[in-house]
Amino acid sequence: MKTMKPRRVLPLVLVAALMVLTFSACESASTGSNPSTNENAASTSNTPEIDTNGKYQKPVTMTWAVQTAAASKLLDNETWEDNRWSRLIKDKLNIDLQVAFSADSSTDAYKNKLNAVIASGDLPDIFKTQDANVFLQLAQNGQLADLTDVYNKYASDSLKEYQKRFPDSFKGATVNGKLYAIPRMNDNFHEAPFLWIREDWLKNTNSQPPKTIEEMVALAEKFATGDPDGNGINGDTYGLALNKDLIRQNHGSILGLVSAFGVPGRDESMFYRDENAKMTFAWIQPNMKAALSLLADMYKKGLINKEFTSKDESALVEDITSGKIGMAYGSNWGTWYPYNNVYKKDGVIVHPYSIPTESGYDYKIGIESNAVGQMTMVSADFKHPEAAINILNLYDQTVNYSTKEDYLKYWADEQYRLSPVFIDQPGEVYAADLLEAFDKGSSDGLPPAAKPLYDYIAGFENGSLAKDDNAFGTWGQMSRSGSLPIVLNKYIPDKAIVQSILGIQRPDEWLTNVASLDTLTITAFTNIITGAKPVDYFDTFVQQWLKAGGQQTLDELDKMYPAK
Repeated sequence: MKTMKPRRVLPLVLVAALMVLTFSACESASTGSNPSTNENAASTSNTPEIDTNGKYQKPVTMTWAVQTAAASKLLDNETWEDNRWSRLIKDKLNIDLQVAFSADSSTDAYKNKLNAVIASGDLPDIFKTQDANVFLQLAQNGQLADLTDVYNKYASDSLKEYQKRFPDSFKGATVNGKLYAIPRMNDNFHEAPFLWIREDWLKNTNSQPPKTIEEMVALAEKFATGDPDGNGINGDTYGLALNKDLIRQNHGSILGLVSAFGVPGRDESMFYRDENAKMTFAWIQPNMKAALSLLADMYKKGLINKEFTSKDESALVEDITSGKIGMAYGSNWGTWYPYNNVYKKDGVIVHPYSIPTESGYDYKIGIESNAVGQMTMVSADFKHPEAAINILNLYDQTVNYSTKEDYLKYWADEQYRLSPVFIDQPGEVYAADLLEAFDKGSSDGLPPAAKPLYDYIAGFENGSLAKDDNAFGTWGQMSRSGSLPIVLNKYIPDKAIVQSILGIQRPDEWLTNVASLDTLTITAFTNIITGAKPVDYFDTFVQQWLKAGGQQTLDELDKMYPAK
C-alpha cells in the first residue's frame, strides 16, 4: 500500500477532547486509573521470560476496554472482572486482566467513551474499534504498538494460516508496512441485508413472503391495518420497521430496500466505481429518489412506525420483542439478536428472506471492503504487546482445536466476548462448508470450529436443541433455509454484490468531513420520509453533499484507488 505521511490529530479526536468534560470522574473512580501503568513503566526488559506455552514467569497485568451489548451474557454469577476467560488466561498465561472501562457497543456509548479516552491519552492496554478512521489516526499518531515482530515471533502456525486465508483483513490492519492491530478475520459477504418476517403474521394474514417491492408494500399494509397478531384489534401494529439511524447496518435500516432500486447502500463508506468506471457514492445515486418516494408514501399511510425518528436499535428491539413489528430489513445474525427474543417469548420464528426486488432495476448489495472491520489494538505504552498474541493463541487452541466441552464453555452463549482478544472470525465463513455437509448428511471433513455449528443446526431441526439459543441462532444463519445461503446461492450468483473500494487509505477531506456528511445524509433522508421535505429535496441534498467535501473526496479517491 502507499506510504502515508504522519498527520496531525484529526477533528474526531479534537471533538472527543471536549467530550471528556461530559464524562465525570465518577467512572474513573469506579474503574480506577490504569493499574498497569506503574508496573509497565517499571519494566526494563522487552524480552520477558515466557515458557513455550506462552506463560509468563512473573505476573503481567493487562487492562482492557469491555464492549457490552444486549447480546453479551454473563453466566454462573460471573462478572467482566472475574469469569471463565479471566481465570483461564491467568492459569495458562499468568496474565491478570483488569477492566479499564466498559460501555455499550450496540449504541454510541462505547464509541463516545473511547473517543474521550483517546483524547485523554490514557488508553487501555488493549481495546477495539470498528471505526477505521479511529484506527488510522491512532496508528499514524504513534499511539498503537507495532505488532509486526511480536506477531511473527509468537503467533502459532494456526494463527499464521488465518493471515494467509484473510490477506485483505491483515492488509487493512497494516500502516506503512507495520501491523498495528489484530483484524477481523473475515470475508464481508455476510454484511448483505435480508428481509425478516414473523412467520405467525404471514400465516395469520394468509400471505406468502414477498418477492417484489409491490408485494412487500401490500404485506406491510396487511400487517399495519389488519389484525396480524390476533389480539382482536385492527391497526395497532406496524408493517415495516425503521430505526432512526436509517443507513447503519442495524435492524430496521433502509439498506435492503434501496438495494432493490440498484443502490448498494452501506453506512457512510460505500464508494465504488459505476458501470462507466466513474468513482461514485451510494447515497447520491439518482435511484434513491424512487426508494425515498416509496418510503415516504409508506410512512404517510401509516405502514412504518411513526416514531422511528426517536427509535435507536435498543428501542426498536423493544417493539420487535413486544410483538408490534411484523417485518424489517436487517443483517444475517437476526436469530442471534433480536429475533431470539421473539422466539423465547412467543415461540415464534422471524425468518430471513431474500430482499424483494423492483421491476426495471438490477438490485445491488453493498458491503465493506474486506480490508476494514473491527480492529483489536494494543496501546504503544503497554510493555508486553506479545501478551495479546499469546491470548489469541490460547483462544484459537481452546475454541477451535480443543474439546467440544471447551467450545461450549468458552465460545457458546456469547462467552467468547469475555476474552479481551479473540479471533473475530464468525461462523459465517463456514456457511458454504456447512451446506455441503448437510447435502451429504455428515459433518465428516468439516473444520474443527465448524463441527459444533453443524451439531447446532441438526439439533434444532430434529428438536433436540429446540430451546437452545446457540442452536436457534446458528440455524437461522447457516441452515439451508437460513440467511447466508441466500447470499451464496442468490446474491453472489446474481452478481449483485458491490464491494466498497474504501480500504484503510482515507482521503484527508473525507476524514475531516465524514461526520458532518453522515449527519447530512440521515437528516435529509429522514425529512423526506416523514414528509418534512418533498422528494425533490433529494437533488438539493446531493448538491450539499458534493459541496461539503463529497466531491473532493470522490476526486481524491479516484487517484488513491485508480481504476483497474
